[in-house]
Amino acid sequence: MSEPRKIIRSFFYTVGSGYVARLGSLLFTFLLRNELGPEVFDVTLTGLIIFILFSGVRDFGWMHSLLHFQDHVESFVQTHFFLNALISFAVCLLTCAVAGGLYFYDPSRYTWPATVICSCSILYFIRCLTQTSEALLRKDFEFGRLGLFHGLATIVALCTSLCAAWYGWGRWSLLLGGWTTYSVFSLVYTLAYSSAVWISRPIALRPIRLDGTWVRKLLDYGKWFWLAWGILLNFIWNFDKLFLSIADNGALGLYEYAWWLMQLPTAIVTHIVFSYTNTLYSRFQDDRKQLGILFSRIMAIILRVSSLVALILAISANEITALLNIEWAPAAALMVSLVVYAFLRPLFDDGIGLLWAVGDTKRTALIMGGQAASVAVLVPVLWWWLGIQGVCYAMGIVAGVGVCGVATGVRHYADIEWGLITIAPILAISAAAAAHVIYSGIGLEFGGAVRNMIVRVSCIGGVYCVVVWGLERQRLVLYLTQLRKAVS
Repeated sequence: MSEPRKIIRSFFYTVGSGYVARLGSLLFTFLLRNELGPEVFDVTLTGLIIFILFSGVRDFGWMHSLLHFQDHVESFVQTHFFLNALISFAVCLLTCAVAGGLYFYDPSRYTWPATVICSCSILYFIRCLTQTSEALLRKDFEFGRLGLFHGLATIVALCTSLCAAWYGWGRWSLLLGGWTTYSVFSLVYTLAYSSAVWISRPIALRPIRLDGTWVRKLLDYGKWFWLAWGILLNFIWNFDKLFLSIADNGALGLYEYAWWLMQLPTAIVTHIVFSYTNTLYSRFQDDRKQLGILFSRIMAIILRVSSLVALILAISANEITALLNIEWAPAAALMVSLVVYAFLRPLFDDGIGLLWAVGDTKRTALIMGGQAASVAVLVPVLWWWLGIQGVCYAMGIVAGVGVCGVATGVRHYADIEWGLITIAPILAISAAAAAHVIYSGIGLEFGGAVRNMIVRVSCIGGVYCVVVWGLERQRLVLYLTQLRKAVS
């Protein structure tokens, strides 16, 4: 298969497998939440958040560094593997020590969180051992294979978790198979995915080779990635939950549920294609014009899909939370309060992926430093002023700070068509929001909350699609024609 066809088909493999995994995750997680209730998630989340904050200490951007230096991969692949393994093992020991410290500090409160921290640390170490193999598969655009592994491992893990919950395993079922995107830290997912990746692309372990030159190059690339992703980004997107676990623990489960739903615009678009787009940007990192075209088109797709999903979630919050037991109902107001976060977060992630692809990890650290300072101040202040809804508003502001930083950073490496990216979706989302106001004012009823939601979402989605098509019909037809020729 020619390289252009392989690159394009890899995109569809990534999207297809990603949506299967996300839809399965959505269904199984709803059933899990209904079965276990908020309390079980509250106590498990405390340990999981602490683990995630510490797990980033081991992340020096191993997959991204291999892609950035892909033209020389044969000369440093063993160095890449062993350096990653050594650092991951050291951090695993450190995280387990933290868990032990929490347990001895207050056994009545931290027995289960300490168990979660130790279990996830060991499983994540196993997962880290296959990062070099996964990076090599990404380099060769083997996204069909990786997507199949991820999709099957996710579904099997979540199915196992739900079955365990039905049989009365309670919170242990969450360690066994996980829930939402946290399933990647579970026992079943780790064993299934890591085994498949290693078998597909094993690394020769003997003779052991650590090239000092490449150790310095990988760590030089990774030190800013470590600061940006491992420390700052984990802090930015988990500080809100950590703060609530201390200041308002009873609300953590509800907030995490609302946050998970309003994370869907990011999860079902940006996170699904992120590994693909980061690999693609790495391939064209030295071609400013082509990089700008690719980034503009991908960001345009992301914004057109994610903005509509964010609007639908916000206007359907009451109906969505009504699908679970009544104890989850207060999460509806939190979903509406997180709508700014839902609109902006998808744009931030893909821009960061481009900066990593071109090797500018220092700039990403500066961007995330600004976000970290914002979240550290805004979350406590707005919580004190407005309660848990203030935390939601704070996360929207933090996402906005990140988007502004990314927009400034990417212009150094690519010529971005901001008009192409933003004009049509802004006009379309405005028209869809106006349609919602008109529809709500009419007060039509179709027999049941779920049926009303389906009709309303269909009408609003139809308005959005009509406006986008009317504004961009010629461009869309051209893209479809180019795509058909590329894969034929």
